[in-house]
Amino acid sequence: MILWLRNLAMAYDMIEYGQARYNLMGNGGHWFPGQKADKLQEFDLRNAIRLSPHRNQILNYLKEAHDILGGTEVKRLSQS
Repeated sequence: MILWLRNLAMAYDMIEYGQARYNLMGNGGHWFPGQKADKLQEFDLRNAIRLSPHRNQILNYLKEAHDILGGTEVKRLSQS
């Protein structure tokens, strides 16, 4: 999900859309699954990405996505 949002931001300049969705991650229940990339250094993802042809870039892409899309946490409308 994070890489998809990064790709939307980079390819189609959908930065605001990506920020809105990214900042719901971890807080949006089952509608926005996954976690943000703010704690990448706590995990060893080498085994999970070992078969990807992009394994050398994925961690950089995740960090870049967090830098571009991260910001203040967004609450769902039902939580406002």
